Amino acid sequence: MPYHRLNSELEMLKMEHKKEHKMSDVKKLPKEISEALYKCKELSEKTNHYHILYSRILSEWTQLKGKVSMLKEDNRKLQGEQILLQESCEEMKRLCEEAHKKIYDLWTKQQQEHQRLEENHQSLLKQKELLTQQKDLALEPQHHFTVSQMRFENLKQELEQTTAQDDSLLQMELLKQKHYVPCK
Repeated sequence: MPYHRLNSELEMLKMEHKKEHKMSDVKKLPKEISEALYKCKELSEKTNHYHILYSRILSEWTQLKGKVSMLKEDNRKLQGEQILLQESCEEMKRLCEEAHKKIYDLWTKQQQEHQRLEENHQSLLKQKELLTQQKDLALEPQHHFTVSQMRFENLKQELEQTTAQDDSLLQMELLKQKHYVPCK
């Protein structure tokens, strides 16, 4: 029986110990509750703080998402404008090349025309020189003819004068002979 009794005492001691332990736990309980409440309050404040931060971040993310969407739209428009600009540049390049070719062709024609006019001018100068020489050559016989004609006129006048003088002398001679009475 002593064993049984020992067992029972042991059980009682355990129970007492548990009670004390529980009492001790119960005494600790308000402190732990207070600490738990403090931690809950801290966690609640942190949760509120994180909730506010999350709301701000969500708002900023939404704004950024809107801005990204606007930037994508702007980018799409800019790409369209870039394509139009490239097409315009290509068209301007083509027009410039055409204008350059036309200007070069006109310049070439002008140079050819200038060369042709220069050749014509040189040809006309040679013709003028030949005509001047021919005129000089033509004027020389005309000059000789004019001089000869003047001589002829002078000779004709002299002849006429001489003939008139001869006629006069002849008439006088004839008159003398008519009136001449021979001496006996």
